[in-house]
Amino acid sequence: MREQREFRVHHDAYLKHGLAVAGVSRDSPESARGWAKRLHLPYPLLTDADGEAGRQFGVVRKLGIAGWTIEFFRRSTFLIDFHGNVAAVWGDVKVRGHALEVMEVADTIGRMKA
Repeated sequence: MREQREFRVHHDAYLKHGLAVAGVSRDSPESARGWAKRLHLPYPLLTDADGEAGRQFGVVRKLGIAGWTIEFFRRSTFLIDFHGNVAAVWGDVKVRGHALEVMEVADTIGRMKA
């Protein structure tokens, strides 16, 4: 939740930089809508309930406990450019300051391509 709040706080700055934000959750669509509403997110919270997108992006971890295998998402951020290419990746994200770091990298990449 802290990560979503940090991106929410800086959302206007992202828009001024020409950037869009979207979150992805393993929750059901109904649950994601509830979270987005409770957290007052100004950006979409998408769902990947079956984990397929997470597997494609390599962020699913498997943990075996007492004969059970549990899959969960590593907290990750992907910066995708306007051509649909992954321009930067952050894995196992530390929340504090992360939203600003992403914006700084996006700004740098934007200047490099200009």
